[in-house]
Amino acid sequence: MLQFGIFLHSLVVGFMIFFMVVVSPTIFKVLDETNSGAFLRQLFPRMFLYGLIAMLLAFLTTLNSQLNIYWIISAISSIFFAINLYIITPKINYHRDEAKLGNSLSEKKFKQFHLFSVALFILQLLGSLYLLLIYYY
Repeated sequence: MLQFGIFLHSLVVGFMIFFMVVVSPTIFKVLDETNSGAFLRQLFPRMFLYGLIAMLLAFLTTLNSQLNIYWIISAISSIFFAINLYIITPKINYHRDEAKLGNSLSEKKFKQFHLFSVALFILQLLGSLYLLLIYYY
């Protein structure tokens, strides 16, 4: 079962890197601000839900591993995806809308929540990469 958990982590690493290297830069080159925002509002919840499901499955499949680090990182990553999906993303959307209406405090809050979301995303990526490294080396 550990191999399936590692496979799930590799899927998460793949979609995270693909998003950062391909999807995100392309969106901002091809779409204007209004359309890129609308696209990302549809993409992020789906992406975070995919990651949440994958990491919950990884958690369940690594729970019996003799090395606790596998299920611990899977559980933390699951929690981070849930936080991004259910807490941060709605706040980002709200503050982005308010900032567009001229609320300077909301512009600051938008940037803070966005930075927090990116930080969680990077921590998840690093956690999964770490598990892949210790598994294969």
